[in-house]
Amino acid sequence: MTEIITLDHITKRYGGRTVLRGICHTICRGDALAFVGHNGCGKSTILKVIAKLVRPTAGKVIYHSPLLFHYIPEKFPPVSLSAREYLLRMGALSGMRQDEAVHRIRMLSEDFFLEELLDSPMQSLSKGTLQKVGVIQAILKRPDVLLLDEPLSGQDAASQSVFIKKVNQLQEEGVTVFLAAHELKLVHAVAQKAYTIKDGLLAVYVPQETPFYRVLLEGNGTEKEPEGMTRQGRYHKLRLAEAECDGLLPKLLSQGWKIRGMEREDT
Repeated sequence: MTEIITLDHITKRYGGRTVLRGICHTICRGDALAFVGHNGCGKSTILKVIAKLVRPTAGKVIYHSPLLFHYIPEKFPPVSLSAREYLLRMGALSGMRQDEAVHRIRMLSEDFFLEELLDSPMQSLSKGTLQKVGVIQAILKRPDVLLLDEPLSGQDAASQSVFIKKVNQLQEEGVTVFLAAHELKLVHAVAQKAYTIKDGLLAVYVPQETPFYRVLLEGNGTEKEPEGMTRQGRYHKLRLAEAECDGLLPKLLSQGWKIRGMEREDT
């Protein structure tokens, strides 16, 4: 798996309040990560730090290659353009040919039931419709990294289903997805891993009554130990929530680890 972004001891303070505290994390191409939690816990802040829209108080974000970022903010500001004019300008900024952008705008506006409102002034559009415009601009051209901040806010159920399908298609094509959301339905549909931010630190999000597994692994001494792994003689032990297993275990196997045992904690 190709590493594309490293968070190197990221700390972010607003006045006397520490929102992010020494966070270290490596993200690979095609990862889909969600950040959940209460308002003000730091979900939006970590997205903006990853995209370098906000400068950390300490630490740094490392890009391992040039990356094209597209971002859907939680609150999409209305501007004095029609939706079509805005999308055409955003396509041009992304380097799209006009005929290519016109074609994509037509297709996506049909997908999101927006074709009748394309020539309406954005200042007259509802919050949910503005959010659709924001989604379309973010996927007009395929990015390397897609950042989603409460992307379903105000959207109808049909548009939500279209959105989930398109984000999953992008992730399958190697787009890295970061999601800040309250809707657990969206988190479960899109994310491979979910985290909360507690006291400024990343913690794996574990829904209530989620089963845990104890995994016994063996390595040859050259593999990188994941966070939380402990040594038990010649073996290594790892405690994983069920939701983590599908994402992390194949990655460990590809790195040379061998699974020697696995059992649920309640067995």
